[in-house]
Amino acid sequence: MVHAACPPHNGRVPAMGELLSLWGIPVASEVCRTSRGSNNTTFTIRHDDRCWVLRVSQNLSVPQVAAEHRLLERLRRAGLPFAVPEPVAALDGRTVVETGEGPATVCRWLPGVPADLAGPRMLERFGRACGQLSGALKDVPPQDAPHDWRGSDPLLVHPDVPGFPALCRELRQAGMDTRPLETAARRVMEWWDTSRENLPVQVVHGDPAASNTLADPRTGRVTAILDFEFAGTDFRAQDVVVVLYGSGALDGPDWKQRAAPLIAGFGSSARLTESEIRALPAMILWRSVGTVLWRAGRWRRGLDQAALIAKRIEDLVHTTDWIDHHGHALIALGLARASR
Repeated sequence: MVHAACPPHNGRVPAMGELLSLWGIPVASEVCRTSRGSNNTTFTIRHDDRCWVLRVSQNLSVPQVAAEHRLLERLRRAGLPFAVPEPVAALDGRTVVETGEGPATVCRWLPGVPADLAGPRMLERFGRACGQLSGALKDVPPQDAPHDWRGSDPLLVHPDVPGFPALCRELRQAGMDTRPLETAARRVMEWWDTSRENLPVQVVHGDPAASNTLADPRTGRVTAILDFEFAGTDFRAQDVVVVLYGSGALDGPDWKQRAAPLIAGFGSSARLTESEIRALPAMILWRSVGTVLWRAGRWRRGLDQAALIAKRIEDLVHTTDWIDHHGHALIALGLARASR
């Protein structure tokens, strides 16, 4: 039977040994449930000197995972200076296997540690790697990505959200104060109706956060970018927004010193247009609204607790306040970096 060297997994994926045998991985392997991430069930698998990562997706269908794998294959041929996940084919040639808990994939383990964005040099490296990735994604056809995020309603970000007004009623019935969410959503819709036509569109990573980036612990060089399950056709600037929003670069009184190298690094490989820079505050607010709606969709499926949505609404309040106080300064900073 599978030997768990780490705390045992929670049983959400039955017959682990049988599943691993589909890839020819010995049943005596050490299986450890990872602590990172909350959108999937992920395990590290070790046998002798070999290591793999098993992911069971809670968000993607088998065709979507297949599209993700086509995207990864394109990126591995793109000459990027860092690695992306490499799916391993099962013994029957499949790289994705349906299970009762969702599509399962196995990828080779990639070396590195989560990127530490404590200093400006690493922030610049992180931004540059994300810009290089954006450049490589520019010519990827929409069908070779899991999602197409374009649509007529920016508030429909999760398939299990019934519509924004109906969702807000459900959240209020669950005891949540939805007024900050509704106010922010109105602001997003006002921006959407007036400004979205000017923004470049392409396939984007969708979640290029520090937690999805590996680096060499000695040199700080970015060694890999992971987790392409949210990749899809969207505004190119979405990846810039995630880089800023998810890196902590906008936190604290020294946010300009942290945001500047990120923007400069990204722009060194994927130069931002003036329209993209001017859209950053509104898109950051949109991203914050979207995190609430995404968690709400998972909550409706029984995958997340209501407390996670309440926390995202609390974060949204802070984001709205930050945009009101610093949004214009962020635009000025971006324009200054783009002119160099």
